[in-house]
Amino acid sequence: MAFASVTGSVAMAAAASRYAIVYPQNSDFAGVAAAHQAQAAGLGCIYSRSVQLAGDHLVPGVIPPPVAADLIWHFNEPPLMTLLAAPFAALRLATAVNLWELIICVALAASAFLLWRSRGSLPGWVLAAVVAALLLNEIANTEFSLAQNDALLLVAALVALDLLRRHRDVGAGVLLGLVAVKPQLIFLAVIALLIHHRWRVVAACAGTVGAIGALSVLMVGTSCSLQWLGSATKLGEFQIGIGLPGTLARLTGSTAAAEIAFLAFALVAVVVLIRIRRRVPTPHFAAIAIALAVVIGLHTLAYDVLFLAPLGMAVARSRPWSVVVAGWAFTVAQLIYPVGLAPFLATELVPSVAVTLAIAFIVRQGTPSEEESQRITTTSHQQLVAAT
Repeated sequence: MAFASVTGSVAMAAAASRYAIVYPQNSDFAGVAAAHQAQAAGLGCIYSRSVQLAGDHLVPGVIPPPVAADLIWHFNEPPLMTLLAAPFAALRLATAVNLWELIICVALAASAFLLWRSRGSLPGWVLAAVVAALLLNEIANTEFSLAQNDALLLVAALVALDLLRRHRDVGAGVLLGLVAVKPQLIFLAVIALLIHHRWRVVAACAGTVGAIGALSVLMVGTSCSLQWLGSATKLGEFQIGIGLPGTLARLTGSTAAAEIAFLAFALVAVVVLIRIRRRVPTPHFAAIAIALAVVIGLHTLAYDVLFLAPLGMAVARSRPWSVVVAGWAFTVAQLIYPVGLAPFLATELVPSVAVTLAIAFIVRQGTPSEEESQRITTTSHQQLVAAT
């Protein structure tokens, strides 16, 4: 059973990779490459569709569409992300995408190794089925089909969680700050670390985020940076998200409704984190926060389900087959994904149910170490004394 599950997962991941290899111009990497070329040539703000089209003309081996509106992708990642395409700038797009798919494979292999290290007493093939279900389910496989970059950020996040466990807080904070180039993935984790009084982690994370923000502004200027924020908060971006506010965006056609829903969900998530703070050790607590951010996010997309892996691995230590079943539920959810927008999508409902059940299980089964509980209690007492 475990062997069949692993084989099926790998086969579907290979099929997803083949799509990007056959149709490289449809991949998100093509947008990153075009933005890099536009930026290098000084064509203007890289978040302008016309500038993106002009950059597309400069990518080797690409036949650009006649007008900007026909670009199948829309680059709206932080300016720093264009550096990912810099080493491939002289290559034809097809070759660059092939190499990028290889980098994704290496990054996911590194992630699998990091998850493997936390296996506990799980047998080898069962653990392989768990890891494949977490990293190679069909929703996560959009990482391959679109040639995205979440796999690299996942490696940083997993190492950061391991450093948290070993109380190497500065290193953990720096790595979480790197993941924050996609702030929608990490904002609740920072709040969780504040709740657990890991001040050095938060300070290192804030310093890294500040440095990245400053570098991004230097790269494109203040006005273009603001244009990036605008491009990432358009209705169309919310409607393709897998976070629960995406449902409201599709139902109402309103960005305001989705933003209000996001704020409400975020408030509920913070209340949940406060309520369970003494029941869960810090690494699991951060993993829960990251998972919650994925399912309530305004701009979390299909490949972001990779960041559910730390929470899934925590559950798998005692219920591995539940995680494997959840991974295949993700696969079925993606396979029935409708053509065009629909008010309700299994790709957002299934992950939200899986995350809710996983959190309930972790909270019921897990308790933090006595040392960590004492540290949280002592810090809270000291703050109360200082306040009075």
